[in-house]
Amino acid sequence: MRLEEGTGSARRQVEQSTFLEALFHGSWNGGVYGQFVRARHYVNHLRQLHVLYEAFESALPAVKDVALARVLRLPELRRASALASDLDWFCGDTRTQPFACAETRLHAERIHEVATEAPHLLLAHAYARCVQDLFTAPQRSELVVQAFELEGGRGTAFYNAVSAGELNAFQRRLATRLDEVALGELESQEVIQEARLAFRIQGLICDELARDAPGIEDSRGPFNP
Repeated sequence: MRLEEGTGSARRQVEQSTFLEALFHGSWNGGVYGQFVRARHYVNHLRQLHVLYEAFESALPAVKDVALARVLRLPELRRASALASDLDWFCGDTRTQPFACAETRLHAERIHEVATEAPHLLLAHAYARCVQDLFTAPQRSELVVQAFELEGGRGTAFYNAVSAGELNAFQRRLATRLDEVALGELESQEVIQEARLAFRIQGLICDELARDAPGIEDSRGPFNP
């Protein structure tokens, strides 16, 4: 509850970012070219996520606290291999071409830093990923399938961790495991502050991706970097 209340403003800034709004809800003028342009920006989005999930998963073996591990090692949070699969589908042999903006590298470095110095702060990054990626997975899966005319689950492995029917149960399980972690008042405040930081860095990543996306349009009209 404190995480939800304490991150509301930062969370909404990411959710309402021009890049994500346009990517999942915007108008792309239809046609093959519009679909191609949208796919290019979508792939850039997946590449940033792949870097972040690899950083997060690489920190997990060092986590020894049982209650902390029960949150951080939720199978739904291990999405790096699913992202690699989706990138293979969209990009084929070109998937290995690196693309991580400075903000993404900063976010990954922060994950590695707290994993070493203050592992309890990984809770904040796990929570941010759940809110941004897992809670929205069922809806975004449908949007991606429609946008790129996908079939048979191809290209949407990232979203198959939580189905619409499982989402409420997953949210309850996450809340229960978060509440099981014994933190003092100062540590709790640190986790909330770290979660705000995670959302804000994600917002910066979206801003950077938008600057590289002159073709993006949303309900407010064309985005001009």
